Amino acid sequence: MQRGTDRNRLICTLVMSLVILTVPLPLTADEPSFKPTSLRIEPLTLKTEKGSALPNLTRGADGSVWISWVEPIPAGKGVRLRLSTLSEKGWSEPVTAAQGTGWFVNWADFPSAAVLADGTIAVHWLGRISDETYAYGVNVSISRDQGKNWSDPIIPHRDSSPTEHGFVALRSMGDRFYLAWLDGRAMVGGSGKPMTLRSTTIAADGTRGTDRLLDDRVCDCCPLDAIVRGEQISLVYRDRDHLDVRDISWMTLTAEEITDTGLVHEDGWVQEGCPVNGPAIAISGEDRAVAWFTGVDRVLDKPSPEGAVLVKSLNTSDDSSIPVRIDDGRPIGRVDLTGLEDGTFLVCWIERKGEGAEVRVRRWGQVATAAGEESIRHRIWSSHIVGKTSPGRRSGYPRIISSGSGAAVVAWTETGVDGGTAVRTVRLPAAEKKDPSSE
Repeated sequence: MQRGTDRNRLICTLVMSLVILTVPLPLTADEPSFKPTSLRIEPLTLKTEKGSALPNLTRGADGSVWISWVEPIPAGKGVRLRLSTLSEKGWSEPVTAAQGTGWFVNWADFPSAAVLADGTIAVHWLGRISDETYAYGVNVSISRDQGKNWSDPIIPHRDSSPTEHGFVALRSMGDRFYLAWLDGRAMVGGSGKPMTLRSTTIAADGTRGTDRLLDDRVCDCCPLDAIVRGEQISLVYRDRDHLDVRDISWMTLTAEEITDTGLVHEDGWVQEGCPVNGPAIAISGEDRAVAWFTGVDRVLDKPSPEGAVLVKSLNTSDDSSIPVRIDDGRPIGRVDLTGLEDGTFLVCWIERKGEGAEVRVRRWGQVATAAGEESIRHRIWSSHIVGKTSPGRRSGYPRIISSGSGAAVVAWTETGVDGGTAVRTVRLPAAEKKDPSSE
């Protein structure tokens, strides 16, 4: 078990010495400006087996932070899905939510968890439907006793065709679970029809709601994201039109009907194949924001030869809510986003560094330029390196989530650890409060 390594001890030493890792973003005169800021990074020891990977983060109604990940079963065959919760003392003793040998384990299509207001937990993973490579379905299991016992798998979709069903957004609606996923049932038999987006609900007792079609043509294999506020759901995903433009769309809906839809931003990214690079959405106060990667070679009227990570508010009009670029010039993407209590957001992504890659975070927010004016001013803080990884698929998607009081937790898959992978986590204590562009 990976209870502690020389690397962890080294990082702890750096943190105790208050060594700060910052990376400046090159700016031009007409871009948003910022001043360098510091960020304390505290490693968190998570008890995992060798080969752990695919972390995901969620919060309970009480503000507790939960982490899920996948690891090999010790001295056995197959893999297992593990859960742990965070306290002031660190991560709790992990529990096993599910395990098996017929799983579909994928670097971009990974398990998750959600927690209802009464403490009921649901997890999801992917199970193979047939021997075909991309024939798998969604499995959900529920625990009503803090992870001691788990229900038999529940299949949220009403289709068992040997096609893809995955890239799940599993969220709590307070008294029931909401799920949205990419569904390939229309593609059965090589029909040439597109991937679809569908959703349903699952009650705490396992009762399934209606299997609903949300969009009949979307990008094949990009993760999607959702936030829930009361009965309103905000969903973001990579869309796909008939010309293979694969930009990010948003949708607001309830569990029963779609109430509004739109395009986050017209990037115009044309791709014949799926880029496997999905968006993220988060909320801070009343403001919703979206972060995403685009591979177009020109972004916001400036060259972007390696693409760009952008962030934008969804709460203001199209004229005033202009995206801002967040990356440091060589982004891989694989973004995540979380909102802080002060109206700002933390963006997390993977950035190339030489032949390797780094997990980075940057704080962003926006304010009106003056009372009564429609235009806004972006506030951008320094970017910070929180971990090392590789640019390949084994590094997966880093995750970030607010843990309250201005703090956040980041989790990612580190590669090259004893020839394999390992889940790493850090805590980012309360972020710098100073407005970086106020001076």
